[in-house]
Amino acid sequence: MRRPDVKIDPELKAIDQTTSIPCDLTLNTQTAFGTKTKGRILLASLNLFNRFGFERTTTAQLAEGSDVLEGTLWYHFNTKNALVLAHLDVLEARLEEHLNGSLSESLTKIIEHILGVFDLLWDFRYLLRDQIAAIQDDDAGRSRLQQIYERVEKRIEARLIQAEEMGLIDLSETDANALAVSCFLIGRYGLDYARIRFGDDLDVAAFRQIGIPQILSLLKPYLTENGKARIENTPELASVLLPKTA
Repeated sequence: MRRPDVKIDPELKAIDQTTSIPCDLTLNTQTAFGTKTKGRILLASLNLFNRFGFERTTTAQLAEGSDVLEGTLWYHFNTKNALVLAHLDVLEARLEEHLNGSLSESLTKIIEHILGVFDLLWDFRYLLRDQIAAIQDDDAGRSRLQQIYERVEKRIEARLIQAEEMGLIDLSETDANALAVSCFLIGRYGLDYARIRFGDDLDVAAFRQIGIPQILSLLKPYLTENGKARIENTPELASVLLPKTA
């Protein structure tokens, strides 16, 4: 696979300009934290944990990135694990908002919805990537993460079944479940793949460049003639899904 173009999307610039560490979170996630002190700490810590890992991020980095004193940091969150649980709260809320959005009768929108899940996985990637004791060694934390996985898989499956009902793809219920899991695995383990294959300097746009062809290649064998016709006028999809002609 060719390395994706690496550039920070101007829409992903950090809200808090006091820190020199670039913020590569999507704008929707950035604004979800607000601008008060507690929100700034959550935003900065999420960005730092993503970039440097949970264990490697120091309290000094957290305070500097949040533009607060360490005492202020611990006033709001008395442990790093408290930040993890707060990030889980935000991820669950963002997923609830995204997964409960209205369904659209468009293959492009269905794929865009799945990619929206990719965006959330990107924004909260350290929760999925790092082995964090607050999650792995705690029954409640592990259960919350398992429920997130299950909800994402079921929602992707619902989108695929919707596409089948619209006559865009032809697949059985078993196929829909397997495809949903495969799409989620691409999003989840694509994070690890991208980090090892291309380094830490990717942004969410580059991550999408990795994930989109993989998802579309999964759907290609299931496209109906109606589905192919629907995407003929969508160049970014047609270039991957439809065979090239001389």
